Amino acid sequence: MQQEWKSFLTQAGAVFDGEKVLHFGYPQDEWVAVNSATFITDLSHFGLIAISGEDASDFLQNLLTNDVKEVNSQRSQLTGLCNPKGRLLAIFRLFQWNANFYLSLPHSLLEAVLKRLNMYVLRAQVSLADVSDHFCRFGLVGSQASDELKRYLGKAPMTTNEVQQAPDCCILRVPGEPSRFEVVGGMNTLQKFWGELTKTVTPVGANFWELTTIRAGVATIYPETQASFIPQQVNLELREGVSFTKGCYPGQEVIARMHYRGKPSRRMFLAHISTDQQPQPGDPVYLANDEARQARGEIVAAQLAPEGGYDSLVVLQLSHLQKGDMMWNGGNGAKLTLRKLPYLLEY
Repeated sequence: MQQEWKSFLTQAGAVFDGEKVLHFGYPQDEWVAVNSATFITDLSHFGLIAISGEDASDFLQNLLTNDVKEVNSQRSQLTGLCNPKGRLLAIFRLFQWNANFYLSLPHSLLEAVLKRLNMYVLRAQVSLADVSDHFCRFGLVGSQASDELKRYLGKAPMTTNEVQQAPDCCILRVPGEPSRFEVVGGMNTLQKFWGELTKTVTPVGANFWELTTIRAGVATIYPETQASFIPQQVNLELREGVSFTKGCYPGQEVIARMHYRGKPSRRMFLAHISTDQQPQPGDPVYLANDEARQARGEIVAAQLAPEGGYDSLVVLQLSHLQKGDMMWNGGNGAKLTLRKLPYLLEY
């Protein structure tokens, strides 16, 4: 995070835990905003990788799960990087801005993923760089988010994955209801933009962005869950994050075989867990009263919900869904109550 940007947010009331904004001084008001108002939150805890050079598009096309040829100045996409066994090492938001491609991902994965990508450069005319501190970023969420962008910029992206380019900033519409937008840009532009928006919208902690990502049914890979899931197990194809026609990339044969010849034995669900302890990525989920104590699922992500407890994305074995309650933190732990995803999940 740029120190000048961090100082700017601190002056605006931000309370930090390391590089992550916890809240803006009035946590209870933030809970109200998440339920009923439009809110804005800093996204500096995400890393950003720039890919440039004349071979950049082909380089990414040969590595990622989605069709990079569909990305342009007006459209971004979800996509993944897999190992040869088809297991996800990262899920990105890929977008193009000016002459470069950019991959957004959790900062905790950035170093390992950048090292992995560099392994494939070989003789390609491509350059990779960590530009996390070169730009500022924030998220805007709510029923009035689109109107707020129009008020400031004159227009806003209208459909999921649509991109709007503006002077010194880029606005990405990402999955979720109410509407969700990511804004990336230079320091001076985003300071002015933030100042204008916060006249009418509520600044909140970064966890609320992650909560809306969970509720949108979009998986995030963390270090604890690297190489744990194939894309279909976290519903990546249901969020338009996989192309089955683009050609080869690491793990493509495994992923295509699952698509054309079989069905996943595990799928990702949205669940509420009534607990006052935060489930962590990679935590096992068990079948209640299972004497074998064998894990039947795995936590993908979890964030505190306004009504208490935690909303979570969890990958579960389909064969055990009808055999009883699923429990986090042991067979006698907290029960998972499944909730409806914002897209059709057939299993």
